[in-house]
Amino acid sequence: MTGSAALASAPAAAAAAGNIERIVRVLNCFGPDNAPLASGALVAGMGGSRATGYGLLRAMVRQGLLQRVDHGWLRLGPAAQTLGFVPLAAGYGERFSATTVAGLPARGRTAADPLGHEVAWNQHLVEIVDHSEFASPGPWRIAFANASLSNPWREALLRSLRYGVRVNGDMVSDLVIETADDDWRRQLGQIERLLADRPAALIVSAAPGDDGQLSDLLMHAIRDGTVVVAVDRRPREVDATLAFVSASGAVIGRTSALWLAERLAGRGRVWMLSGVQGASPAIRRQGSALEVFSDFPGIAIEAVTHTGWTGEGGYRAIEDLLDDIGTPPDAVWCDSGLQGVGAVEAFLARGLTPPMHTGGDLNRMYKLAIQHRIDFMAVDYPAAMGALAIETALTILRGGQVPRRIETPMQVILPRGQETASVKADAWAERHVRWELPDDAILSQGASLRPSAKTAEHVDARPL
Repeated sequence: MTGSAALASAPAAAAAAGNIERIVRVLNCFGPDNAPLASGALVAGMGGSRATGYGLLRAMVRQGLLQRVDHGWLRLGPAAQTLGFVPLAAGYGERFSATTVAGLPARGRTAADPLGHEVAWNQHLVEIVDHSEFASPGPWRIAFANASLSNPWREALLRSLRYGVRVNGDMVSDLVIETADDDWRRQLGQIERLLADRPAALIVSAAPGDDGQLSDLLMHAIRDGTVVVAVDRRPREVDATLAFVSASGAVIGRTSALWLAERLAGRGRVWMLSGVQGASPAIRRQGSALEVFSDFPGIAIEAVTHTGWTGEGGYRAIEDLLDDIGTPPDAVWCDSGLQGVGAVEAFLARGLTPPMHTGGDLNRMYKLAIQHRIDFMAVDYPAAMGALAIETALTILRGGQVPRRIETPMQVILPRGQETASVKADAWAERHVRWELPDDAILSQGASLRPSAKTAEHVDARPL
């Protein structure tokens, strides 16, 4: 290229580089739940002229990087969904390192690395799989086999899944739902009926206790051409689904236990309140927490019980333990605020000061912790994975590529002043709580979480 030609091309090259940076800014605006954003806000965030910004948005829509969901509203399109993997995103990967990326309990904690963030790569879990063989013209019929609706979190998961369908309305012809009430045998029959109607995709949240029959049924469905995606709880065999959308129960268990142990300075009596007995998230959280507690000889685990992830179960567990043991513990480890609210209320009902607690998810848990100044931490288990499961199924039906395991990002939530040497806050509880929303709101629901019609009545209810 001659000198004059190079000079002539320099402005064009600079403009192209600037546009690439603007496109990257737009893509980075969207979160893992892919909630629609206003086109005007995207243009304002790009920098440059409005004409250039809207021109780039139109070009991104044509290329499939963006998708219109309503007038003036955009979200990531199918082409953008093949560009990245949520657990490898900056920030999320830095906090949870190989623990979340691999989806396995990390070992070998040291004083410099108390959460055990060594490289423990599991190639199978992060394998990107091409699903061109499942490509078919839409719109598609989708079925959802739900483990249960036994608590507010599971209701929020369903709302998130329905939201995923709503924002993909032109690509989903029908959504059929069956709920098994945590009975795996009942779920087997429901899935057989759902598959008999030949859905294009089946999303499964597995009921606890399955002996392997569910895996056999789902592997047969995949061989017959049905797209099978698991969300929250997967069947026993990894090959029984094409993708698994979840979040790390090991991270929840490890991080909450480490925070408790450090807040207790390594000594104290702990009662452990887990979720549904036999449910895989409860098993992973409890096992990982016990692993951490085992590193602190001064921590005495006085009780381990299950609560069904309900406030009633948490209340009853604390009542029984207070009757049996008498002296309140120094801390209560809960793997969720679903039972944590009942535990706190049981102490309050007896006129006792609630001890140190863990367990998030539920709006009321945050309200109680702040109102009663309880030492408290949480890692919310994201109900927004429901919408992400719909996105994953649709990507496969388009013949796209997806990871075998898709991790939904989580945040560590703490009240101000309650960080420890190893556990730092991603968000403050005082900002995370939603005083205007009902007590049973699940704050990790993502874009499907909407204020109630009576928002204004509750705005002034927050404590000073």
